[in-house]
Amino acid sequence: MVSIGVEAAVHQKAVLWGAPTFDQVRIGWNETRHAAGGVADFKTSTMTATFPGGGIIVYRSLDDPDNARGHTADGVIIDEAGDVAERAWYEVMRPMLIDTDGWAWIVGTPKGRNWFWREYAAALDRDDAARWQIPTLGCRIEDGRLVRDPHPLENPDIPWREIEHIFSTTPIDVFRQEIMAEFLENQGAVFRNISANLYAGGETPEDHAEHRIVMGVDWGKQRDFTALSVVCADCRKELALDRFNQIDYTVQRGRLRALAERWHVGHIVAESNAMGTPIIEQLVRDSLPVQGFETTASTKPPLIESLALAFEREEVEWLEHPAATMELEAYERKVSGTTGRSQYSAPEGLHDDTVMARALANHAINQYAWWID
Repeated sequence: MVSIGVEAAVHQKAVLWGAPTFDQVRIGWNETRHAAGGVADFKTSTMTATFPGGGIIVYRSLDDPDNARGHTADGVIIDEAGDVAERAWYEVMRPMLIDTDGWAWIVGTPKGRNWFWREYAAALDRDDAARWQIPTLGCRIEDGRLVRDPHPLENPDIPWREIEHIFSTTPIDVFRQEIMAEFLENQGAVFRNISANLYAGGETPEDHAEHRIVMGVDWGKQRDFTALSVVCADCRKELALDRFNQIDYTVQRGRLRALAERWHVGHIVAESNAMGTPIIEQLVRDSLPVQGFETTASTKPPLIESLALAFEREEVEWLEHPAATMELEAYERKVSGTTGRSQYSAPEGLHDDTVMARALANHAINQYAWWID
């Protein structure tokens, strides 16, 4: 991050560097001072580094987000973002980039599923964003043992024996968070045991000849995604997962038909809300075996809870798919203060299309009368 900030300032840009506490800000300050090699003018009284040509880096502690107010920046750097209050980003630092169409580097150690996690998750579907998840030293945990698994961006100066020592003396969740850079599930996470239910795929229609195949469909357009999940109910494996957006509904129907014909799908459950009903009616006219499912405040909770239970019991193998896994990990349960009823949805700014498609496919396996021999 130091090189990013210095390079921008050298090119006469204004950068705001924020961290959770003053001591953490001072670390960035000192590292930048060393990197600048005497070229920049560092003023402790204002916590600024001014470079020849007018470029500047302003350092601010974000323990009180208002410390950073009043600035316009070409770029911002948030260090240890997991410990920074979300108000600092959404209300203070993000708005200061509007006038400049500026950039942001948000860096830190994961700390649960907070705003840092949401921005990391959202980057997967944004054309103007990228993300990296970098362990201190590449490794994985197999059967309770630590196994070396080199990562191209790991720290090459840390000895493997030190990582082994930390693993043997640290609680496993702490190790996964601090060393493996994993965003751990919150206590209120809807879907647990996710990784144990994933597989690489590679199935072909011939592998499932004469098997009973179902499909779950969640419709979307423009910003939201349409998701199609094809599952073999005999083998309990997801065979295909298609996810796309900004496609005309006529093309979406054609894409669904092609997938259904390829896998010889015998039953399709599609969300019928809003635009779903006319699409389903057209699919039925096209002789596709589609049945609608209306998602309401009363029908959605059991639908989602059934899928969550399938993950807990490892009843179905689901395809490894980064966006779909992220949706599962981010999915939230809230309790209505007036009715006490569980409400399930993706966090604001994220998607739940593959969650819904999989829930509908799971529903097709377990609930529909046609399925009973």
